[in-house]
Amino acid sequence: MRQTWFPIALLAVVVGIIPSVAESAPVSVLCPDTSSTTDREFTLTTDPIGATCLLSGNDANDLNANSSDVMFLAGWTIIDKDQADPDAVFPNDAWFSVTGIGATSGSFIIDPTAWSSFGRLAIGLVVGGGTLDPKYVVFELPFNETTGTWSDQPPQGGGLSHTVLYGIPATSQVPEPASLLLLGSGLFGAVKVRSRRKSTQA
Repeated sequence: MRQTWFPIALLAVVVGIIPSVAESAPVSVLCPDTSSTTDREFTLTTDPIGATCLLSGNDANDLNANSSDVMFLAGWTIIDKDQADPDAVFPNDAWFSVTGIGATSGSFIIDPTAWSSFGRLAIGLVVGGGTLDPKYVVFELPFNETTGTWSDQPPQGGGLSHTVLYGIPATSQVPEPASLLLLGSGLFGAVKVRSRRKSTQA
């Protein structure tokens, strides 16, 4: 009996491994992905899961890392603002670092500690001028992502002005009653099957 299910189990393991190997390539996401030559496109590349384009806008002051910030007003916590001059206002300044301020491409690094305090993280990218829109975008990062690259095309204006790291605090998840009932039923069934087998063998 064991020899029959062993090849099936082995096949299931191999089939499970192949997609995970194939998914290990970096994924680039465009925002706002308008495919118009008159618009600015931002790209965020992460590995192995792509980011999500949350929003974009034409007023660079919308992402200003203060109480009128559109993300703050939408319920996100402002964790850090990264720009050319260090900003001592944010206590978690060491959690977030971006290269390419003043340029049209660069990279970012987030301290893994941020993921222990926040269940969701997003990066806002703001450019410093030019006539093309949008002037800013916000990408939500895949869970536990700590590194990646960014770019904006076509290059115009003063390059990247600043970036903002946003977060939604992590909450402890309480198991739902239905989930507990399902788990309890499964355990009860497993105990019953085992006791029947013992009584049959005796």
